Parts: sequence; C-alpha cells; structure tokens
Amino acid sequence: MVDVRVLSLKSVKHIRDEISRIGVDNGCLNSLSMKGKFVVLKISHLDPASCNIIKQTALSVGTDAAVHRDVITGKEKDSNLLLFGTFKEIERIAERLKGQPFELNTISQKLLSYVNGKKENRCLKLATRELELGKKTLIMGILNVTPDSFSDGGRFLEKEKAVKRALEMIEEGADIIDIGGESSRPGSNPISEDEELKRVLPVLVEVKGKIDVPISIDTYKSVVAEEALERGAEIVNDISGLRFDERMIDILQERKAGVVIMHMQGSPRDMQDHPYYNDVIQEIYDFLRERTDFAIRGGVDEGRIIVDPGIGFGKRHEDNLAILDMFQEFKSLGFPLLLSASRKSFIGQTLNEPVEERLEGSLASCGVALEEGVDIIRVHDVSATRKFIDMFESIRGRKE
Repeated sequence: MVDVRVLSLKSVKHIRDEISRIGVDNGCLNSLSMKGKFVVLKISHLDPASCNIIKQTALSVGTDAAVHRDVITGKEKDSNLLLFGTFKEIERIAERLKGQPFELNTISQKLLSYVNGKKENRCLKLATRELELGKKTLIMGILNVTPDSFSDGGRFLEKEKAVKRALEMIEEGADIIDIGGESSRPGSNPISEDEELKRVLPVLVEVKGKIDVPISIDTYKSVVAEEALERGAEIVNDISGLRFDERMIDILQERKAGVVIMHMQGSPRDMQDHPYYNDVIQEIYDFLRERTDFAIRGGVDEGRIIVDPGIGFGKRHEDNLAILDMFQEFKSLGFPLLLSASRKSFIGQTLNEPVEERLEGSLASCGVALEEGVDIIRVHDVSATRKFIDMFESIRGRKE
C-alpha cells in the first residue's frame, strides 16, 4: 500500500542512514546527504554590494536570501542577511563567492567550514592534557567553598566536607570539578584575593592529590588563577569574559590553561538591575566573538577556549529562556559550548519552586541544551544529570 511519512531526520548522519536504507549507490551518499539538510544562516554587517552579490548568487543556485529593503538602492549601509538553502546549495554559493571582492572571500571560507563541518570528536586542550569532546557530553561538577552562594552557600566551607563532596561528584560521573571561592549571585560583593585564596587553595591541593580529573578554578582574579594553576588546576572559569583583570590573559597564555569565557552584562553586584537587550542572542554572540578574538590575539590557543552565554548573569527571565531555545546558534562561534543553568532563578520563576526543588527544571534545561549541541554542562546534581545525559545520548546514538 502506497503511503507518505514525514521523517524525523535531526542530523546529516540520520539523513545519510535513511538514504543508505533506500539502497542508493554508495557513490551518491555524500551528495544526496548534502541535499537533505536545510539551514538558515545569518550573515551580519554587510555592505549593500555584498548583500546584492550574495542574494543574486543564491538565486542562481535555486534558493534565496533575505536582505533589508533599502539594500538595492544603497541607502542601507550596514545590513544583516539571512541565507536559506540545503547544505549542497550553501556549498555551491560558497564556491561562487571565492575570490570575490569586499569580504566575500572570507564569507566563502566560513560557509565552506560550516557545511563541511568540524570533526565530531574534537579535543579541548588543557594545561597538562586534552579532553575529548563529541563522544559524550561532559559534566562539570560545582564545588562552592563559599558562605553565601545562592544554592549551596556554607555547605562546603570546611575543607574535609569540600573534599568529600568532590570525591562524591567524581563517583557520580563528573568529568571536571569547578572550585569557586567567591559568590557571584546577584547583588553579591567581591571579596579580597587573600580571602579567596584562603578558601580555595587548601581544597584544591587536597582534591588534586586524590583525583585524576581536571580541576577548574572559578575566578576572574589573575592572582587567584595563577596560584590555582600552579597547584594543579587546568581551567580558569572567568565569569567576566576576561574583562575584570587585564593580567588574566597573560596568565592563561603563560600557563597554557583552558579558559571558559562567559557573557555577563555588568557585574554580579549590579547585573540584575534592569538588564535589557534589543536582540539578546545577537548581542551575546557578538560579545563572545569579540572576547574570544581578544583571547586569541593575546596568545591563547583557540583550542583551549570554551564559551558560556551566561544564563542568569545580567539576563531577564525571557532572555534565559531564549538562550536555551536558541543555544545551537552559539556553535557558529566555533568553540565548545558550556551550559550553566543548574538551579538558577529563571527555573524558580518558571516553576515557582525554591532552590532545593529545581532539579526537574535543571534537567529540562539540560535536555534542551543536549538537543542543541552542548559540550559541557555545569551542575550541582551530578548523579541525576549523568543518568539523564547517558539516557539521552543512548537514544540519540552519540555514545559508542
């Protein structure tokens, strides 16, 4: 009996597998797979000539592009463009833009890089090792040695309790331990370098002697980062996006550490005082692009960079939801993506639940991010998150 069924093909791999089942010649697999994946790409800050050339090129291969109405007259000097097409059509457009004037040759290279894709299994370079990405989503376990963090402040101030919790998180499936000594909850005040070092170093040294997973230091202070890296930390998780301490870039370059570059509007003290965005995704994307470019210019190997859109840091409730909904767009930056949404206030606002009752909301956020291609998830509840990820990835077939 003849029938028509809509297929749920979420990746090029799914498309390729389905084409193979049809029984086509192996020589056609790649070409047909490229025709089965449709995308919409946004190209920003184009001059009128570039917009017109790209649009005409798109039309010539059978697809189209959306540009500002005044581009054709030249009145709109700085326009964004939406390019529609299958992978195959985007590839053909990119080939035709090669060697063109303006910035079209650069755009061609970026388009080809996108359609050709990066290796599924990538490596994140750290101070003393490399972490493989792509086989599974990594978990960064949160260890706050603070009296005032929003979720677990005061629970692990004693060194023995903090070390015990770190070992528990490793047993539960954490791939990285993130140690923080200063609260960054909304309205919090900074503490001195000496106080932060007094909190984190004894725990870090003790934990480092007992585990073999990478340790991340959650700080924006170069002195704290330097001392932590000297004692075995391998990642600096900088909520300021390398903005608060100009010496931090030098420490990262010298120590060859991994770094998390996060977006935040303002500082922890004032970040929730009426945050506002015209286009939250574009503005965060532009910030992360500028900050990662800054890091690379400063000598940080691009293979050591992780980006985090900064859920809860200078964001409205709707901004946090939008970041999760559009999380995949940040993959175009070309760096591993980290999500840190665990137990945060937007979950409480959505579900009307206190901090200790936000596990389900945290896991829902985790699920959306997994669908969107997250690489590392930073959480308090390691055991539940590890089980959730393992089940998700078994269904999606990412794990070997």
